[in-house]
Amino acid sequence: MQIHYTPHFVKGLKKLPQKVQELAIRQEEIFRKNPQDPRLHIKILKGRLAGLSSFRVTRNYRVLFAKKEKDVYLFYEIGDRQYIYL
Repeated sequence: MQIHYTPHFVKGLKKLPQKVQELAIRQEEIFRKNPQDPRLHIKILKGRLAGLSSFRVTRNYRVLFAKKEKDVYLFYEIGDRQYIYL
């Protein structure tokens, strides 16, 4: 599996608290092993975010991503769920 990251994602990850960064890395490891793992709580997004999906990092933080090809994903954004969907 390949995961590519937008510059916005990388910048957002660096701004997160250290503990959340560590949890994001753990969730990415789960995603790499099985992108459908129920522990990720994946949601397919609608409306202006159609074409993207999200998974949980913590109760409050999400990763927005898209499947580009078979086994190729693009992580668009990471952040607080209150703001990430705006």
